[in-house]
Amino acid sequence: MIDFQKIRNKQKWLFGIIAIPVIIGFVVMFTPDATDTLLGRNNQRSQQVNFGEINKKPVSKDQWLNARGIVISRFGVETLSRMINQLGDDYLDRMIIDTLVEMEMLERYTIRPTTSDALDLLVEQIKAEALRRGLSTGEVAQNMTKQTEASLIRLQKYLIGTEQLRQLAGIADGLVSEKEAEIQFREENEKFEAESIIISHTNYLPLVQIDDNALKSYYTNSLSKYRISESRQLSYVTFQPTNFLKEAETKYLNLSTSDKNALLSNCWPSDTSITNQSSLTIPKLVDYVLSVQTNEFEGMKKEDAAGKIREKLLTTPVGFKAGLAIVEAYSAGVDFQKSLQATYNAKPALDTLDKMALLQNLEVKTTPSLKRDTPFVPGLQSRVSPLDVFTLSKTNALIIGASTLSSAANAEPFFIASLKKIMPSRDRSFAEAKSLVSVDYKKAESIKLLKEAGDKVGQSVTNEKTLAEIAKENNFKLYKLGPFSSSGGSIEGLSKSGISEDVRTQTLGLEVGETSEVIESSTDNDITDNEIVFIVKLNKKLPVSKEVFNKDFPTYLKQSRARAAASGYNSWLQQKRDELYKYSFNAYTDGEGEVLVDDQSSEIANKYFESDKAVTVVAKPKPGYKFKEWNGSVRQGKTNAINSVVINNNSSVTATFIPAP
Repeated sequence: MIDFQKIRNKQKWLFGIIAIPVIIGFVVMFTPDATDTLLGRNNQRSQQVNFGEINKKPVSKDQWLNARGIVISRFGVETLSRMINQLGDDYLDRMIIDTLVEMEMLERYTIRPTTSDALDLLVEQIKAEALRRGLSTGEVAQNMTKQTEASLIRLQKYLIGTEQLRQLAGIADGLVSEKEAEIQFREENEKFEAESIIISHTNYLPLVQIDDNALKSYYTNSLSKYRISESRQLSYVTFQPTNFLKEAETKYLNLSTSDKNALLSNCWPSDTSITNQSSLTIPKLVDYVLSVQTNEFEGMKKEDAAGKIREKLLTTPVGFKAGLAIVEAYSAGVDFQKSLQATYNAKPALDTLDKMALLQNLEVKTTPSLKRDTPFVPGLQSRVSPLDVFTLSKTNALIIGASTLSSAANAEPFFIASLKKIMPSRDRSFAEAKSLVSVDYKKAESIKLLKEAGDKVGQSVTNEKTLAEIAKENNFKLYKLGPFSSSGGSIEGLSKSGISEDVRTQTLGLEVGETSEVIESSTDNDITDNEIVFIVKLNKKLPVSKEVFNKDFPTYLKQSRARAAASGYNSWLQQKRDELYKYSFNAYTDGEGEVLVDDQSSEIANKYFESDKAVTVVAKPKPGYKFKEWNGSVRQGKTNAINSVVINNNSSVTATFIPAP
């Protein structure tokens, strides 16, 4: 058994580099699926999926939720939401799976941090949190519910244990010799001086002559460039918690005294007498808070301050329960969702949401026209992507129920969106496109002249002329570049910063005194044409100075060894994940039929698969029925009965069967 305490005593300094977000009284969820909605993950699966298999044992729901709680506590909801937005919904699942693998390895190596060890670390964090918030340690500790305390202790045990895994896994990869690091440091900090001729197509624009015939010919040959792509609009309604304060106020008045005390303490933790006010009505409570929290509301009108106090009271969470107004808004959204879904299912139409909202006196908002390359959906940018919009159709027009059950300032309300309008793609007429065609034609012709000039420069170099001589003969500017490094950033003396990396790449491949070939490059978003040519000569290599080496190398050596250790651990963890974890996959039916998974009935087929495994699924209708479509991530189109799925998460597919005509 590993002597955990001995290792920990020697490695206490390691805990100083672990980022551990401590959020006292943090609200996580109030319904079983609320963490997914809290993180904006509402691509709801049509059927229940399992949680995979680890070390040939099915992962239980409790194991999955425990690992998920650790991930959320470790990184925080805001950070995870941002990463999910950037990397997709599967990001959280990958983090959970890594945590499950780590917990399995902790058991394998018998690494079992004690509650005492975890409490030591937790007490240090409570002290730091108290200092940050200007409170006593006791006040911060009192704000922690038993559930919060248990979650944080569980998190500390996990962090302490996985730090031991990092030491075990990273020890070999972390050994970077001082000589290796020195060679790398000197290479990375070497400087270069060069000279270059850089020519742009804009030099030749005045030489291009145009007429309508030339433009029409260019337009005809480039018709696809001037095609207006399909665009779409969404309509949507949101359920703002602040619109449900009246309903929440009624709920507050009906709370038990203990629940009121817990809520009041969460709202104003520094006021030790606040729990004595639980019997007050909200107007009386507002008067009390105004008399005590004078600094918070200084300079505000009484009615504005009263509104802020009322909103804070009715949106603040308690333990694992979301704020009262947030629950009311969520419930109203769910009720509207049910009636909308029923109406839509009965008769699908793109204006169903607008009509239902009008009947219920709800405000409907409409997005601008959206294209596939639109970077975000205005009004719904953190919850709906343009890609989501273009998966919708008349019979699948709704995006439902993305909500956060948090009272954070940036919390997103419950929303329901629907496809409102489809504007099909079309070709612009020549008259519509003429101004664009003119610009593109001039650019294309000027690039032809540019390439001729580049060829001439290349021939001059072949004839052993210097860059200075070539620049003088052709009235080009000779750029003196540097000193600049190999690691990136701007290059001194280079006016066109967009080609700095191309210039750097060419320079790094040269010996002192050597000249590159003529290189084509680009500084705009048009990848079909290179509108710049350049040639570069390396004049000097400047080694790192002794002063810089003595000053920066010790830090560089430490960082190199830390990076090597981290890289070693990540590689080790990935290896263990591939070895121990398998994803679950289920196939279901809706209607009369069955699904074969790799030629076996779905009831007896294998349920667990390695990552990236391709699985064949076949939908077989019963007599009198026909296959309609798949629901799930199939590869050969949703209407192909013989299909396949690549397993890269815990997932399922459903085959829908309908009566044959």
